[in-house]
Amino acid sequence: MFENLKADIGRYRRYGDNSSLPVLIFHQQGLWAVICYRIGRWLLEHRLPPVIRQLASGCYQLYWKSVQVATGIYISPTVKIGKGFYVAHFGQIFLGGETVIGEDCNVAQGVTLGYAYHKGEWGTPSCGDRVFISPGAKVIGPVFLANGTLVGANAVVKMDTEENAVVAGVPAKVLSHKGSAEFIS
Repeated sequence: MFENLKADIGRYRRYGDNSSLPVLIFHQQGLWAVICYRIGRWLLEHRLPPVIRQLASGCYQLYWKSVQVATGIYISPTVKIGKGFYVAHFGQIFLGGETVIGEDCNVAQGVTLGYAYHKGEWGTPSCGDRVFISPGAKVIGPVFLANGTLVGANAVVKMDTEENAVVAGVPAKVLSHKGSAEFIS
């Protein structure tokens, strides 16, 4: 958990938002949600003694709900997120179910990565490393976004992508293979 949190905070610092931890915590609502997610994921993966687990779970549920209300960001502890996760802006972000997100990925406001039925199968999206999902984009169903994919603003993605694909539109179509490199630092 701490290694992932360190990488997450490092991403916020690389974007030049702030250099000291107290300022990051008090001014970056996206980071609040990421920290909350990391704690929830840790609790989900570690078996604590029953009494401690109940107490920790109750406290976590209150914390999780308060972060959701304050930020408008829902990140389920069942989601699997690699280190270096960055939420660019807060508000209307939903990452649910069994979604998988690789390392050094960016998510902007208004993004949904959710459970849906597609091509005869129910499921949630999976993202490789260095994926950038722009504001308002929706990635739904058992879709795989390959390493370096850039999803354009307000796109609705219901197809797998190739490495370094740039997709946009409703429904999303491949526009180029320039990827997310210039958007991810």
